[in-house]
Amino acid sequence: MELQPEGTKEVVYRIDPFSIIFRELDLIHSEIREIKSEIVFLHQRIDETNKRIDETNKRIDEMNKRIDELNMRVDQKIDETNKRIDETNKRIDELNTAINKRIDETNLRIDALARDINRRLDKLFLVVIINLIAIIGFLFKIILNGLIK
Repeated sequence: MELQPEGTKEVVYRIDPFSIIFRELDLIHSEIREIKSEIVFLHQRIDETNKRIDETNKRIDEMNKRIDELNMRVDQKIDETNKRIDETNKRIDELNTAINKRIDETNLRIDALARDINRRLDKLFLVVIINLIAIIGFLFKIILNGLIK
């Protein structure tokens, strides 16, 4: 038996253009459903992220409020401390003025006392010198009287 060559037949199919369009529309429709489900998922994630951002912003606002309160308290303490320092400086200046005045008065009294003491010492030295001269004169008189006799 001999092999017979197969015969070729030409078969022509007719394609309905609407079937191709509907097939493509079905594919696009399924992709659209997938995209919609992804969009829903993304919206959920965005909502969660926005909630977390809102919570973080709320915490940041609370922290800023506490920081502002602390800054106000620190400023009050600094102002109180500066006021106390100014009062202390004023008292120190007043005391310094009073002490300098008393020192000046004491120096004037010491100078007056020193002048008085120096004047009295000068008088004393004059009296001592006069007495020494008188004693020396008296001794000369005794010596001269002793030699003459």
